[in-house]
Amino acid sequence: MTAPGRSQINSVGRQKPKNISLLSYNARGLVSSILEVEQCALEYSVDIILVQETYLKPKNPPCCKISNYVQLRTDRQGAPKEATALYYRQTLSCSPIDVPPPINFEATGCRLSMSGYGTIIIVSVYLPPRKELLRSDDETLLALGDAVILFGDLNSKSTQ
Repeated sequence: MTAPGRSQINSVGRQKPKNISLLSYNARGLVSSILEVEQCALEYSVDIILVQETYLKPKNPPCCKISNYVQLRTDRQGAPKEATALYYRQTLSCSPIDVPPPINFEATGCRLSMSGYGTIIIVSVYLPPRKELLRSDDETLLALGDAVILFGDLNSKSTQ
């Protein structure tokens, strides 16, 4: 059985690239910005798209699909906004991962097999502006693998 927003993926015939192109995008509402995300992905030949502030909820029907990409969503249950998503090309040797729920983050992740590098964990993260960046959240995400890439919106403000 698959979690909501995640589909079972057959990895036969998938590519293990030597290089990848990543895009991080703060949507502030994915429904209203999906066409811009899709156009950017096509224009720049993006392999993996990491989206923050999707504002999608579990009650939303499957939406915001991008042709030739697999969509992973971590919808927000209690807050009015927030949530994350991740898209990866169907041709990649990539699979969804279960991210242990951090205390203050929103996160969606995947495992990518790369030629010459092994496996890389890629995670789209969002930290709401009034939440504290907790070391335990960082450690939870970085413990997902030997090579972990975190992309997203941490709402970091300068104190100077």
